[in-house]
Amino acid sequence: MIFERLKSIIDEHFIYEGELTPDTRIIEDLGADSFDIPVLINALEDEFGITIVTDDVLKLKTLQDVIDVIQSKL
Repeated sequence: MIFERLKSIIDEHFIYEGELTPDTRIIEDLGADSFDIPVLINALEDEFGITIVTDDVLKLKTLQDVIDVIQSKL
């Protein structure tokens, strides 16, 4: 399941409080900054064997957005 794998990646790279849901916001809720985003993208690409282009990165506001991009690449 994509969401479970995504949660594992988030657990490895972010310190956050609360429960992760598809509505969790990457910047506001996880506290991601401009240094965290490339790390997250690389981890996603490695985990799922996909390439995420800049246009896709700009769409990523919530974890559901991440799931949608991953699904579109699989």
